[in-house]
Amino acid sequence: MTINFFLQSKDFGGAEKFAHDLLLEIARVGNQVFLYTSNDFLLKSLTEHQNINVEKIPIYLDFAGNRKGLLKSLLLTPLAKIYYLKTLFKIKKRTDEQVIICSGFSEKIIVTPMARLFNLPVFFIEYGPLSPIFNKLYGIPKFLYYISKNFAKKVIVPSENTKLSLKNIFEDNKMVLIPCGSKSPTLNLQNKIKKNSLIVVSRLEKGKGQDLTIKAFAFVKKEFKDAELLIVGQGSFEQELKKSSNNDSQIKFLKYVKNKQDLIEQSEIVLCPSVWPLEGFGLTIIEAMALQKPIVAFDRAPGNELISNGESALLAKDGDYLDLANSIIKLLKDKNLQEKLARNAKEKFEEKYKIEKIAKQYLALLQN
Repeated sequence: MTINFFLQSKDFGGAEKFAHDLLLEIARVGNQVFLYTSNDFLLKSLTEHQNINVEKIPIYLDFAGNRKGLLKSLLLTPLAKIYYLKTLFKIKKRTDEQVIICSGFSEKIIVTPMARLFNLPVFFIEYGPLSPIFNKLYGIPKFLYYISKNFAKKVIVPSENTKLSLKNIFEDNKMVLIPCGSKSPTLNLQNKIKKNSLIVVSRLEKGKGQDLTIKAFAFVKKEFKDAELLIVGQGSFEQELKKSSNNDSQIKFLKYVKNKQDLIEQSEIVLCPSVWPLEGFGLTIIEAMALQKPIVAFDRAPGNELISNGESALLAKDGDYLDLANSIIKLLKDKNLQEKLARNAKEKFEEKYKIEKIAKQYLALLQN
């Protein structure tokens, strides 16, 4: 079987990281993969892998961004259709079984109706709620999506939260819940944990919770004078976050780093403070679980589907930075609790979120 994966994206976040790991695993077990993408990281990292063919999408469309992006996309649609028509023709000419997965918003709108002309099955991945997208740009993204959605064979969702949010768009039997996954990392035993160190890894964007973390950190410092907060990521929210930190020397902004795993391993606690309404899963959470780290997050979906308060993490009241601070302080004071949460989180990762297990679920769905 050949999997044709379409993903238009400029950023590299959780969806792109998951696609990277999933396609590598699907290819590793002997399936042919064709990736069509505009993402520079995926183009660079997957180009020379065996069983993976990578093609750059020459026309970038963004129907769900801003007004300028929508207008540009509408103008470029005729050219994009020519490209996708040629691509689908090449896919259809191959002799083995072909399936298409559409991960991003724009390719669902363009590729899906055209694929029906070639009798090619299309599967959607919907990571999070669509209502914030549907409520913008005069409802045009919603209109375009509704034209295409019924052509999808199945819609893969990573969480009950996403499934619930889509119940008014898709029939229940059309949606299939398969969580995201991650590779099992090899721990670097030379990494030493820095006492009272905290880390947040996420895009710097409003809703990802770095602002709430900075507020909470002020209270943590009252209990632990030497506490340190690492904020790893980049994005449009950076300057506002730096301003709110008041040039605190114990808050460090590291932007993009290649040694993210080392930084996580060296931190005492991993914070996952997202309150983003579009959050569909929470890949940072399972990456911390895989590294056997104690986690503090907010008690909100979909994160609370992955971790349980007092068992595999501490969950603060949703959006409450004072309770976030109290949870961090509690965990910094209790090493036994840290060990318990980290151990249970690691066990749950091995049981449910290893990429090998997730890829098997994807292949079972696609093959059937």
